[in-house]
Amino acid sequence: MIRFVLNVPFVSALIVFLSVGLSGSTGWALTETANKIYEKSSPAVFQIQVVDIFSSEKAVIGSGFRFSSDGLFGTNYHVIADAVEDTDRYRIEYHNENGKSGSLQLRMIDVARDLAILKEEGASGPFLEIGKSSGKKGEHVYPMGNPLDLGMTITEGTYNGLLGTKPYQQILLSAPLNGGMSGGPAFDATGKVVGVNVAEQGNDLSYLVPIEYLIRLKNKLEKFSNKPEWIKIIGSQILAKFQHFINVLMKSSWEFEDFGNLRVPQNIFPDNIKCWGKSEAEEPDEDEFYSYSYKWCESETDTLMTPEFSTATIGYSFMWFESDSLNALKFHKVVADQFSRSYFYPSGSEKEVTEFACENKFVRLAGHDWKGAYCVRSYQKFPGLHDAYLSFADVEGFRRKHIIRVGLAGVNETLVQQFLKKFLGSIEWRE
Repeated sequence: MIRFVLNVPFVSALIVFLSVGLSGSTGWALTETANKIYEKSSPAVFQIQVVDIFSSEKAVIGSGFRFSSDGLFGTNYHVIADAVEDTDRYRIEYHNENGKSGSLQLRMIDVARDLAILKEEGASGPFLEIGKSSGKKGEHVYPMGNPLDLGMTITEGTYNGLLGTKPYQQILLSAPLNGGMSGGPAFDATGKVVGVNVAEQGNDLSYLVPIEYLIRLKNKLEKFSNKPEWIKIIGSQILAKFQHFINVLMKSSWEFEDFGNLRVPQNIFPDNIKCWGKSEAEEPDEDEFYSYSYKWCESETDTLMTPEFSTATIGYSFMWFESDSLNALKFHKVVADQFSRSYFYPSGSEKEVTEFACENKFVRLAGHDWKGAYCVRSYQKFPGLHDAYLSFADVEGFRRKHIIRVGLAGVNETLVQQFLKKFLGSIEWRE
């Protein structure tokens, strides 16, 4: 997807065009298979434009494809999110290489998987054949789309399996997806659609939404209201995704490790969370007057709710500090400064979220006394959704202190309580 806020520099665009335009992902000539897929499929692949009604110019571009005989189009939710948020300001159009264009109506969204279904009323045309996402590692995959508004292209990549847990998996692809290709189809060697272009990681790593999720979304259309309440739908989909995460965590057995005086969970959800660490030794001669160790774990991906705000993440961290150089007052200040810092929640404007409301009190955790801060903020547009952030600092030690932080974004009170009961209850103190 490309949002037209800043112009793309001409030189940069020219370089991208020369490298991926009509010659494939690495500047080599396209294989015969890619050429055949392009020729066969291009009549059903389009640029999707979110058009500003007042200026009649495109504000956002992406890609999409017709996948049914009755005029249904598939794309990403993030491509058309502006039109969901402000229906009076934006309309959705499709454009193809032959100059054909038309209006599209939004029929269904799945924000948790970044999908949208659009429909061209009263029209039909060529549509793509649907395949399966369960390929073999090393098989060729051919993403198609309109990068940087430069024209329709096809690239070649390698299938590297499914990531995540059902029903929120993605395909890992070794191929570049440039801005504007979001929402386009990705084909197997037979020309069947196996996924929807959704994101690029850089260094030729990209992600696809498995095509089965788009078909499941299509099958819900018959039961879907003609006048959808998008706010309620988005909120319920975010909660459903987080409930799935919590259900997985509740059923899973966690591994533990020693951390300072604590015994703490390791990575509690390896399919969706990555952990990192850092330590520094106390070296007064180098102006390092305390030692510390820091471990933090957080979701690799989030979920777009509005054009400016993403959510549905989990994060947590553990820190311990130790000092033989600082007196009690200065050491307390070091720990207090860290305790007051907050992490693991998305940035959001006052249009999206309220200010955090915090409550501080002393609690009993792992058999010891801690100072705790519990902070919650609400979503302005989505009643019942919140971000929760917690921080705990032990108050019993003198030379060694611990801090625990937890953050959950896009949750309700029930989900927070479910998670904290298991997570905090699993932490033990080692003497």
